[in-house]
Amino acid sequence: MKWLDKFVDWSWPQDDVSIEPKKIDMMEDDVDPNAVTIENAYKTRWIWYHTILAIGIFMTNILLIAIFLLLAIKL
Repeated sequence: MKWLDKFVDWSWPQDDVSIEPKKIDMMEDDVDPNAVTIENAYKTRWIWYHTILAIGIFMTNILLIAIFLLLAIKL
């Protein structure tokens, strides 16, 4: 099975080799809020857009619940 040895490494990892997990910085791409940049403007617009969208969805849900209750009472 020499052909399989080309694709599979059958050796065990060495004991003296320590594998450290990679540290991920979630705040790495944050920008200074006082700096006016394209990235900052995009993030600000994204936040406002989704806030307005969430308010609209909330109002729609309130309206749908009101319609449901109105129909439930009349029937």
